[in-house]
Amino acid sequence: MTEPVHMRVYSGEHKAVSVADWADKQGYVVKFVHDPTGHTVEFPALISDFSDSHSPMFQQNYGGDIHDPIPILTRTDRAITFTMTIVNASLEEARYNTQCANLLIQMLYPTVDEEGSFIGNPYIHIHMMSLLTGDLPHEGVACVIDGLDYAVKFDEGVINKNEGILALNYSGKEIYPQSFEISISAKALVERTSVSDSASPFPTNYPSYGG
Repeated sequence: MTEPVHMRVYSGEHKAVSVADWADKQGYVVKFVHDPTGHTVEFPALISDFSDSHSPMFQQNYGGDIHDPIPILTRTDRAITFTMTIVNASLEEARYNTQCANLLIQMLYPTVDEEGSFIGNPYIHIHMMSLLTGDLPHEGVACVIDGLDYAVKFDEGVINKNEGILALNYSGKEIYPQSFEISISAKALVERTSVSDSASPFPTNYPSYGG
């Protein structure tokens, strides 16, 4: 099996002039981990339109001389949506961030073996600072991403090899946007815990948030 690929926040030659430098130092990073392969991809957390919705589902039961229904909680759906803006400060960073975006998109497709059988569950753990985190430090929320929109913002400019606009009309030339957006829509999965683990709704280090 292929070794996991870990594409961290951009750390190349031009990092000092990139938003990646600020994000890395502050820990403002969004991380995606692909369960079947272990591949990891990270982006600076320039987040907008974040939403974390919880929708309880009830079953109505009636019995005997009870006229009003008795609601029984059957499940709770959790929907997560957010938009990331990825900014490129150099051609090198634009190439790298494009590879990161492509890896994230590839995570949405089935993983199969040589015989065409599916490998593992199509789960992706998403970690976003304290907004999306699991039971363990730096562990994300297990999700199924049911929508990803990749939007290029050409009105903010493009990056190329300084070959001029006319050169872009020829095939094989590199052109990248100054920035692009990735919008995520995901359904969170409820990971099973033992009875003893679920006795307290708080983290083991509560109320300390310092780690």
